[in-house]
Amino acid sequence: MDVPGTGEPAVPRVAQPRAAGQSRTPPALAVLRATVEASPEGMVVVGRDGSMIARNRRFEQMWPIPADVVDSGSDAAALSSVLDKLEDPQAFLTRVRALYEGATGVSRDELHLRDGRVFDRHGSALHDSDGVYLGWAWYFRDVTVERSSSIDAGRMGALVSVAQALGDARDEPDVLDVVAGLGVAVLNAQGAALCLADPSTGRLRVLATDGFDDRSGPEVADHQHDSPLPLTAVAVGGPPLFLTDGAAVAERFLAAGRSAPAGGQGSAAVPLLAGDRRIGSLSVVFDRPHPWREEDRRLLEALAALTAQSLGRIAAQQAEHAAALAVRRIAETLQRSLLTAPPAIAGLQVAVRYQAASQDAQVGGDWHDSFQRTDGTLVLAIGDVAGHDNDAAALMAQCRNVLRGVAQTLTAPPAAMLTALDAALSALRVDLTATALLCHVTQPVDGLGALVAWSNAGHLPPVLVHPRDGIRLLRTAPDLMLGTQVDTDRADHAVFVEPGGTLVLYSDGLVERKREDLDDGLDRLLRVLADTPADDPEALCDLLLDRLGADADDDVALLAMRVG
Repeated sequence: MDVPGTGEPAVPRVAQPRAAGQSRTPPALAVLRATVEASPEGMVVVGRDGSMIARNRRFEQMWPIPADVVDSGSDAAALSSVLDKLEDPQAFLTRVRALYEGATGVSRDELHLRDGRVFDRHGSALHDSDGVYLGWAWYFRDVTVERSSSIDAGRMGALVSVAQALGDARDEPDVLDVVAGLGVAVLNAQGAALCLADPSTGRLRVLATDGFDDRSGPEVADHQHDSPLPLTAVAVGGPPLFLTDGAAVAERFLAAGRSAPAGGQGSAAVPLLAGDRRIGSLSVVFDRPHPWREEDRRLLEALAALTAQSLGRIAAQQAEHAAALAVRRIAETLQRSLLTAPPAIAGLQVAVRYQAASQDAQVGGDWHDSFQRTDGTLVLAIGDVAGHDNDAAALMAQCRNVLRGVAQTLTAPPAAMLTALDAALSALRVDLTATALLCHVTQPVDGLGALVAWSNAGHLPPVLVHPRDGIRLLRTAPDLMLGTQVDTDRADHAVFVEPGGTLVLYSDGLVERKREDLDDGLDRLLRVLADTPADDPEALCDLLLDRLGADADDDVALLAMRVG
C-alpha cells in the first residue's frame, strides 16, 4: 500500500486500539503477535495496508522510530524517519515497492545505516489458511560486528598493496596518486589531500584530488598557520580531526568565520609524521556522513604512517640527489679549470672538449692538454687516470702539471718525455695508473704540412683524417701505462699531416660501451668521421660528442688538430 499522496510504499503503522463492538483479532494474527514478542531478533509484522500489526522490543531498540511519529500514525512521517537512517534510501524504496506489489515469496538483503550499522533483513509474505494475503513479516539481525570484522580484515590486506605501491612512488604526485587510488578505496572515501610543510619557505603546499575541496589551495596560500581548514590545522600541529558529517564540518568552519567546503560530508585529517617531526597532514573526504569507528581511525592512521614513510624516503632521495649534483658541479668546475684552452699557432687549428659521464659525480681522470714549448713545438696530450671520483681527478691534475714541467725543461722526443714523466711521478710519490698519448707537432712552414711524432702509453690509437687518403687509425703496439713501475723502453712514432689533414685524439669514453667489443666502438668512430667534414675542428668535436657521446658510460676527453 502506498503512502497517501506520495506514491511511496507504506511503512509500519501501529494498529489503534479496538473500539467497543469491534470484532476480535483474528486467531492467526494473535498467534503472530505472540511469535513476534518471543523472537530474539528484531521483528515486525506489517499488514497489507501498511499498518504495523506487531513488533517486539528488540525491533524498537534496533530501528527506533520516534515516539511522536508512532503516536501520530502518519505513514509519511514514519517513512521519512526510516529513510533518514539509511545510506541508500532510494534502493530501499524500490525494493519495498517490488515486494509489496508481488505479495508472495521471501526476501533477504542488507540495510546499511548512516550511523555505520548493518542489518541483515529477512522478509516473508504472510497468508492465512485460505490463502488470503495478510502482509509481511520482517526479521532484523544486527550484523555490524560480523561485517566490520570481515571488512576490516580485507582492508588491512588491501593496505599491504598500498604499502607496496607507496614503496614504488618516485615523487609527491606519485604518492598522492597511490593515496587517492588504492588508499581512498580502502576507506571507501571519495577524495584525498596532502598538506605538506615546506621547510625552505615555511609555507604549506596542498596536493589534492578532484574529489577534494577546490578552495583548499588558495586558503592555504593566504592563511598558512591560522587557516580553519582541518588539513592545515593538523599539518601545523593540531590534533587529528574526525568529522562525522556536514554539520560537524560546518561547525568547524563557521566557528572560524569561514564557509565550509562544498560537497563534503564526513571527513578527517591526521598528521604525517617522519620520526618525531611533523611534515604535514593527510586528509580524506566522503560524500556522505561517515561514523568514525575506532577501526576506521586506526586504518586512516596506518595509511598516514605509510604515506609519511614514503614521503620521507622521497625527500631523503631528493636531498641526496641534490647533494650529489652539487658535488658533481664542484668537481666538474675544478676539473674543467685544469683543462685549459689550446694556444693559437699559425697554420694549426686545435679544438678540445671534455664531457663528464652521465652518472652523478662521475668526474674522474680523463684529460686533454695542448701547449707550446719554448722551441715553438706544439705539445698535444690526452690521457685517462684510472678511477671515477675526486681522487682520480686530483691525480689527473698532478699528472698533467708534472708533464707540463717535464716538457718545458726536457728537450727530448715524446717517448723519452713519457719515461721522464713516469720517473717524476714515482719520485713525487704520485701513486696512479694512467694511459697517455703524447704528441709533438712541428709548426707548418710555407704552407707545407706538419710532422707529428708521438708515443703511446697504453692509450687508444689516434685517428688521421687525410684529405686524399681518407681515414686512418694509427695503430701501433702500445707501450706500458704510466705508473706500472716497470723499467721499459718506450717507442716513438711519426706521421706527416698534409694541409687539410686532421688528427683526432680521444679517451675511451667516446668509443667503449658495456657488453661490446672495443673494435666495434672504433669502427663506429671511423664511420662517423667518414660522414663528417673535417675542415672545422670545433664543429668536428661537437658532432663527435653529439653522435657518440650521448650514450657514453664514461667521461670523454677529445682533441682535434687540423693543419692549414
